Amino acid sequence: MNTSRFFLSKGVNVREHEHNFYVTTIGRSFKINQTIAVFLGLLTEPKTAQELLSNLLALTQGATPEALQPLVAKFLNDMYRLEIVRREGDTDVVALVQHYQPGMRLGPYRITDLLSLDDQFIQVYRADDERTGQPVVLKMFSHTEAGIGNNKTLAKGRKQFEQEFALMRALPLHPNVCRLLDFWAEPYPCAVLEYLPGDTLSRCLELGVVDSAHRPQLAAQVLEGLAHVHRHGLIHGDIHPRNFMVNGAQATLIDFGFAYRYGVSEEEQLINRGGAAKYLAPERVSEHQYKFSKQAADYRAEVYQVGLVLYKLYFGNIPFEGGTWREMASSILSHDFSAQLSPTVPHEQVLLRALQREPAARYADAGELLVAWQQAVGLTTRW
Repeated sequence: MNTSRFFLSKGVNVREHEHNFYVTTIGRSFKINQTIAVFLGLLTEPKTAQELLSNLLALTQGATPEALQPLVAKFLNDMYRLEIVRREGDTDVVALVQHYQPGMRLGPYRITDLLSLDDQFIQVYRADDERTGQPVVLKMFSHTEAGIGNNKTLAKGRKQFEQEFALMRALPLHPNVCRLLDFWAEPYPCAVLEYLPGDTLSRCLELGVVDSAHRPQLAAQVLEGLAHVHRHGLIHGDIHPRNFMVNGAQATLIDFGFAYRYGVSEEEQLINRGGAAKYLAPERVSEHQYKFSKQAADYRAEVYQVGLVLYKLYFGNIPFEGGTWREMASSILSHDFSAQLSPTVPHEQVLLRALQREPAARYADAGELLVAWQQAVGLTTRW
């Protein structure tokens, strides 16, 4: 067995969310099962394959070295290929460092607290605009141009970060889409965004604070934000409940990190094929255990995704199951929503069409879905 000592990269984060396990490294995120999460937890200190095998034998009743040894070898090979695990002597994946502390100033903005340091590219701060007294959000790329050097992953990350805010800058203002207030490129590329009170739709649903009487209007606002984006030729690229902020009956679409222009070639822009795994449209799903998506989103794919957001808003959770990505992918690819949704209930009939497995059977874009939703629930457009 290999005598090299392996360790978990310092730039890697393993986390549990809603009983699922995820691992992130620079520019990538993977859903993993609990077994792999346990394996990774044993590599916080460098170990040889033999030492890892011994640790696992101590944790596993009835397992034999002959049964576990090929699993350990495959695990280390896969994790090393994905830069999640490194060998002693390798250059480690860059770990993020918080650049600013509360009280520090960036131009007219005074930092009040760190909101997020989870992504391997991005750090997010809350700050006060001292000219107006209003709170804002600073979303910052964590690496300077000089610090990127010849690292292609970081260079691509910076290009995508700059593309995100170029697209937002060109997007006309809308009350259901987060506003970009300012942007600068040096020393760290940084965007100033409006501060949105409240919490994500996902968190609001977890806490049970969404008033059922507000659901039709809240759903309409979710759709109005995405319809505005589609109307102006953009794909958001990452539609799921955590990317809608909710304050009472107000919903706002946030985080354009995966956005791109629909119909523009990859030679002219970066097109991200990622997204929240459980919210991918069936045509985008790959059953490979380490690859969530096989193609980029289009309008009909985002109709499906926002349909899942509304389904969760009304029914509490989405009905896909699986402890591994292969099982989850199989559930997404085979699920028929007609078992949960009735074509005789107007708003359920709209969701049923949005959630068709075949893209051509869905609404053409979020604008068409919005009109159907408003008619089903008796609302009129506001904008």
